[in-house]
Amino acid sequence: MATAILKEIFELEIVRTRDPEVLNGLDIVYDVGGGEFDHHQMDKEYRERGTDRGTPYAACGLIWRNFGQEVVRRREPSLTLVEVEDVFQYIDGILIEGIDAADNGLRTCETIIPIMNISSIIAGFNPPWDSGLSEDIAFNEAVRFASAALENTIDQQISAVKAKRYVLEAYEKRTRPQVLMLDASYPWARTLGEIDKAREVLFVIYPRGDEYLIQTVRENGRRDRKKLPKSWAGKREEELGEILGIQDAVFCHSSRFIAGAKSLESILKMADIAIAEPEEVVRRGFFKSLKRFFLRRRLLIRW
Repeated sequence: MATAILKEIFELEIVRTRDPEVLNGLDIVYDVGGGEFDHHQMDKEYRERGTDRGTPYAACGLIWRNFGQEVVRRREPSLTLVEVEDVFQYIDGILIEGIDAADNGLRTCETIIPIMNISSIIAGFNPPWDSGLSEDIAFNEAVRFASAALENTIDQQISAVKAKRYVLEAYEKRTRPQVLMLDASYPWARTLGEIDKAREVLFVIYPRGDEYLIQTVRENGRRDRKKLPKSWAGKREEELGEILGIQDAVFCHSSRFIAGAKSLESILKMADIAIAEPEEVVRRGFFKSLKRFFLRRRLLIRW
C-alpha cells in the first residue's frame, strides 16, 4: 500500500532489497533501512488521540502522513485545503491505520463472523510455499490491487465531501423532521452523523434510476434508529402494495433497512407510515445471551 501511495505522485522504479549499499543510493527508502519511513525501531511514532497515544505508525502510515495530502490534491485539484485535510484524515482512519495496526502486530478486532481485511487480502498475494512463483511478480500484482483499493477509497470520500453541501441544504429544508429527502443518491451517512446532533432523522429518501428508495439511518453504522415496519419485511410489488395501499410498490428488504416505490408520492406515504409505526421493544438480554453463546461456541471450535 505504501508503494501504491507513492505511485500516485511519482514515476517509480522499485528496488526490493535490504542491502545497505543499494539502499544508500535510492531516493526514498521505506519499510527497511531504519530511516524516516521504517517502523521497525523500538522508538516507534504514534498517532495522537487527545492526550493519549493512538495506533503506532508503520511504513504505510509514515508514507501516507508525508505524501497523502498531495495524493488527495492530485486526485481532485478543486478541493479546498480544509477538504483535502478532511479526506486525508478520513483515509488514514478508514484504511491506513488498520494496515499500520496489523503491521505492528496489533489485534484490531474480534468478531463473531470472521471478516477479511485489506492486510490479509494483500498478504494473500504472497506466493504459496510450493508454487515457485516469483516474489517480485507477486509484489507487483499486490501493488496493482492496493492501488485500486486506495484510489476507490479516496474517490468515494472525495465524492462525499463534494456532496456535503447538498446534504446540508436538504437537512435545513426538511418538511418532516424525521425524513431527509435528497434529489440524488448522494453519500449522506457521514455528513448526517455530523449535523444531526438531536438524532431526529430516522429515514433518508433518494432517487435511484426510475425508483425512489427509503433507507433507515444507522447509529455508528450498526443499529437502525428505527426499522421499517415488520409487516413489510421481504414483501414485493403487489403483496407490499396491498399492505401499503399503493399501486407502485417495488420491494422491502427482509432486514427492513431499505424499501422502494416507483413514485415520490408513494415513497413519502411509506415514510409517513414508517414514522407512525409504534416503536419496537428490543429484548437486549436475549441478544446478549445469543452473542455469548456464539462467542463460546467459536472459542470451543478454535480450541
